[in-house]
Amino acid sequence: MPAKNYLPTSGIACAVGHCDENGNIFSVNLKSPDSAQTLAVHSQAITALEYSKHSTPLLASVSEDCSVVVLDSSFTEIFRDQSHRDFVTGVAWSPLDQSSFTTVGWDHKVLHHRLPKETSPKSPTEKEEQD
Repeated sequence: MPAKNYLPTSGIACAVGHCDENGNIFSVNLKSPDSAQTLAVHSQAITALEYSKHSTPLLASVSEDCSVVVLDSSFTEIFRDQSHRDFVTGVAWSPLDQSSFTTVGWDHKVLHHRLPKETSPKSPTEKEEQD
């Protein structure tokens, strides 16, 4: 069963992590099927995908290759971590901190990650201050 998730704010974007040996993410805007693209993100099967719930959605993916990757809304890699020592099986974004998320793996580790400040999404108050 492939890992899959939908962009929460639009209801039209879809990201599917196909469980093949290559660890590809397949992305498509459901209103524009020609927008489909394949992204080589991991070297082994993807086990979970999770979109963040904030205004600038980020996509976190975890894999059997022991890595954690975060992509921005343009599907550019902004974070990669390989602290797990076995398959990474789950990921969840913090409901309180837009730049934090947690992963869990077969190595019995629950790891908390924080995006670097320069890649973290802006909060609504930070956006207002810039305008």
